[in-house]
This record gives sequence, structure tokens and C-alpha cells, in this order.
Amino acid sequence: KQWYQRRVRDPTNQAFNNQRLAAHTDMPYYTQTPSAYFFHCVANELDGGESFWSDTFSAVKHIRDTEPDKYDLLTTILVPFRQYPKEWHMAGRYPTVELMGDDIYRVRDCCFVIDTYQFLRDYDAETRERWWQAYRTLRLLMEDPARTVQQKLGAGDLVLIDNWRVQHGRNAFSVGGAGGRRAMEVAYIEWSHVQNRLLKME
Repeated sequence: KQWYQRRVRDPTNQAFNNQRLAAHTDMPYYTQTPSAYFFHCVANELDGGESFWSDTFSAVKHIRDTEPDKYDLLTTILVPFRQYPKEWHMAGRYPTVELMGDDIYRVRDCCFVIDTYQFLRDYDAETRERWWQAYRTLRLLMEDPARTVQQKLGAGDLVLIDNWRVQHGRNAFSVGGAGGRRAMEVAYIEWSHVQNRLLKME
């Protein structure tokens, strides 16, 4: 999948305004979230708009080692996600941390598309409160500067991240004044295709 990200009027997605965009996983409501994420800067001529990336696995491992009760909540409670702009309606329920055996396999987290009404219907108040506490711990650890890299991309820069592990976000940027624009080109590719290319290079 390939698409352009730029500011538009009356956006139906937080990515298309100029406000700060918290670190998140793209498409958490998909049965399988996109894996290899290519982020190409076409133009970044406005003040602000620095990109940042956070290592979720490091934060999850810390919780697993220090607060196992919270780790259990993050790996078992199914969080409902939902997004329904004009063109489509997507929803799904998944744990924040998905495991493969004892290994961390994938993290799903996009705070602005959590379906809080469905969450209220799915779990009792005590369970919800315990999960939110575990989730807050995860977010605080992820936002630790030791787990975050920040950079303002320039035209022609290309970033490749693992959307299952590395969350991405953006600082707010200006929209006043004459001229200047911020436009990003985004593409998702299955890790299977990336692996295929790497193996063929050997």
C-alpha cells in the first residue's frame, strides 16, 4: 500500500492536520498490521514537524522484568480499535502485546483509535482500571528519551521501520506564512517480500 500524507482541511485522520501526533502503530485494527513501513520525505519546509520513533520492545521487556502483573494485562486483555472515516469502517480487538511463545512478537498501540465505548462494554471497571494503569506505564516508558530518536527529515530522506516494534510520531508544525509545505510519501511492504530481497542478495 502507498499513499501521501499532507495537511488537508477537515481531516478525518490525525495524520493530516498540523498538531502533534503521538507515537503509535499504524493500522492496529487490521487483522495483521502493516510490517515494513517506508516513510519518504517529499518536502518539509515548515517550522516544526520533527519525526520521532520509539522502541516498544525495550519498554515491554522492562515491564515484563519489573511488573509482571502489568505485563500479563498487556498480553491478555483484548483492546478494541475502531476507525471510520467517510470511505471505510475498520474495527478489531487485540492484545497490546502479542507473543510468539515467550517472545514478544508484535505491539499494537494507537491511543487515538481505541474504542473506549466498546472497551467499557467488554470489561468490568476494575479490569479496565488495571489495564489503563499498565498501559500508562508502557506509554511513559516509551516516551523515555533513552528509547526515542528524533529527527527533522529533509526532502529525499527515507526511513524504514518495523511497524510491529517501532512506533512513530510527529511534532506539531506551523501552517502560517507564505509558501512552504510538508508532504510525506508512505508505503507498507510485507516483511516476507523484504526477506525475499535480502535472501536473493546473498
